[in-house]
Amino acid sequence: MGRTWRLFGTALSFAAFGVGGLVLGVLVFPFFFVLVRDKAVRQRLARKLIGGAFAAFVWLMKSLGVLSYEIRGAESMADVRRTLIIANHPSLIDVVFLVSFFPQSECVVKTAVTRNPFMRGTALAANYISNRDPEQMLRDCTSRLREGSSLILFPEGTRRDQDAQLKFKLGAAAVAVRANARILPVLIDCKPPTLRKGEPWYHIPRQRPHWTFDIHPPLSIDDLIGEPDDQRQATQDLQAALLTYYKNRLSQ
Repeated sequence: MGRTWRLFGTALSFAAFGVGGLVLGVLVFPFFFVLVRDKAVRQRLARKLIGGAFAAFVWLMKSLGVLSYEIRGAESMADVRRTLIIANHPSLIDVVFLVSFFPQSECVVKTAVTRNPFMRGTALAANYISNRDPEQMLRDCTSRLREGSSLILFPEGTRRDQDAQLKFKLGAAAVAVRANARILPVLIDCKPPTLRKGEPWYHIPRQRPHWTFDIHPPLSIDDLIGEPDDQRQATQDLQAALLTYYKNRLSQ
C-alpha cells in the first residue's frame, strides 16, 4: 500500500476509534450501572466489550493495510492469573494491542480519563485503576494481583522520546515485589518506528510498519533477583534486573 492510502487509512481508523469510544462512553457504559447491578459481572462484560472494540480497531488498521503484526510465544498467554504483564512502550497503540490480547486484565488509567465526561463511564464500568494518588495506585495494583487478577503495566511509564535510552521507573518493580507476582515480559518491536512520543499520527513511514510481540515465559522474582529480604532493596534490584533483561533482548 502507498503512503497516501495508508495516511487515509490511519485517519479513518483513528476517526472510527474516536467515534467508537464516544458511543461506548456516553451511550453504552452509563447504562451498565442501571442494567447490570452485580459489580463483578459488569466489570467482566465491560472489559470484554473494550477488548473487542480494541481488537476491531487493530483489525481495521490491518485490513486497510495501515499495519501488520505478529505474536511470538502465544502459548505463554494461556494462564495469566496473578501475573504482572509488562512491556516496553515504543508506540501510541501498544496499550490497544495488549488490551485486545488480555481483555480481562487490570489497567492503570490517567486521572484525566476518569474525569472526562466522555470516558469516565468506560473507566468506571471496567473498574480500571486510577493513577490519581500514586500510593493508592500501588495498593490497588498490589491487592488486585494478590486476588488473582493480571495487570498490564509499562515500566517506562510513558512512550519513550525518540532516540532516548530505555529507562524503567520503580512502579512496576514495586508492584511485583509487594504482590510477589509472576512477571510476563512482552517485548514490543515496531519497524519502521511510528506513532512515537512527539510524533504526529500523520507522519506516515515509507514502508508499512510491522509490530512484533514477543511473549516470553513467565518469570518469578526469584528467577531475576533471588529471594528478596528487604522490600525497598528488592524493588531497586528488580527494576535493574528487568531493565537489563529488556536491554539485552531488544538489542539482539
